[in-house]
Amino acid sequence: MNRSRRGKGALARIVGVAFLAAALAACTAGQRVNVLVPDGSPSVAVMDFRNPLALDPLPDGWHHRRFFRTDPMQISFVPKEGRSAIRLATNNSGSMLYRYTDLPLDRYPILGWDWFVERPVASGIDETTRAGDDHPARLYLKFRSAGGETHALEIIWGNRKLRAGDWKYLESFWGRSPFPHYVARGGDENAGRWHDEKVDLRVLYRKHWGNPYGASLQEIALFCDTDATGGQSVAYFSAVRVERAP
Repeated sequence: MNRSRRGKGALARIVGVAFLAAALAACTAGQRVNVLVPDGSPSVAVMDFRNPLALDPLPDGWHHRRFFRTDPMQISFVPKEGRSAIRLATNNSGSMLYRYTDLPLDRYPILGWDWFVERPVASGIDETTRAGDDHPARLYLKFRSAGGETHALEIIWGNRKLRAGDWKYLESFWGRSPFPHYVARGGDENAGRWHDEKVDLRVLYRKHWGNPYGASLQEIALFCDTDATGGQSVAYFSAVRVERAP
């Protein structure tokens, strides 16, 4: 009994230290400077890789988020089948490349991007579980409501079980409601070629948080990971953009 209590106390201390470290990292992770705002054009480039980014340091308004005790994804800029692209490769690793934005969904509700999965995640672990939560390509989106509340979701490339149009939900580490992942495409049969995608962010937002009026897209990140399954992946992204509604 005493050993059990001591064990629980030690675990609580470890969790407390981890939470403090995460909080401090969040405070110093990146500043919202040089935030991308729309210029009134019909289409606004959010991530344009025709001119490669400087990676060390990144330009203001960008941030490479690394995870504790996890190697980051490898980032490079290469042409891929006629398109200028960013190449994101993982090997039991993962990280996120952010762009800070302030894009109103009322004016720019359509998110468009081009992606190419060269090496899918080859794992038999159920991708709808924490143990199998790896994907070769993701887009992380953070929103702010008209009332100032923040919400987030991911758009992902499914592995074997998930297909386009599916939703995946994982319990949050912090006891919040399950985190939503929208599957835009997936499967090994779709690997090896470019896919041009578009989604209406208002539809995704409304499904989970109600009326999107007055909401804005505050952050967008390219996110690739294989740290849960210990595998490898390679994916490319070309133009990421927002557009006015047709």
